Amino acid sequence: MGNEIILDEVTRLEPGQILADSIRQWRSDCQAGQFKIGSSHFHGPKLDMELVGAQISEGEFFGYPLQQWLAILFVDHDGVLSSILFKTESLDNFEELRRSYRLKGESLLGKTIRATMEKRASRANGNGYFAVTFAVAQEGKYAEAIAQFRQLHYKPDFIRLIEARPETGNGHNGNGK
Repeated sequence: MGNEIILDEVTRLEPGQILADSIRQWRSDCQAGQFKIGSSHFHGPKLDMELVGAQISEGEFFGYPLQQWLAILFVDHDGVLSSILFKTESLDNFEELRRSYRLKGESLLGKTIRATMEKRASRANGNGYFAVTFAVAQEGKYAEAIAQFRQLHYKPDFIRLIEARPETGNGHNGNGK
């Protein structure tokens, strides 16, 4: 049984409002150095995010070996509730931003975080790659709506990572690894 998609009820978002009835899937393509919506809508090398929540999980997602992943639930520049995954150096870069703000006694909530693709040299094959760095760009414009969303709907298990194969219940994705 599916959920009907309402096509005739449309209203323009008011300033500061967020669209939270479906989650937009963002991707960081660190080979191309671009953020994209889904697999084909390229956005560019910068992405502004207003954080709703974040979690670190371990898994074998999208054909990658078992490793840690950072899932971020955020509101994007259009005011749409969105999610994105990061790994390796990008995950470390986000953790360092969070750590530096904790040391100052500040939260990243209520701020616009700018994720930027930065070119890195690769010793392995010489082609290079991109890693995502993070910085606070400005105060957020969706802070009130995000605070209300967090109070009414958000729980730590709200973020659900989508993987290529269903889990077997033992923390692995069924391929024996």
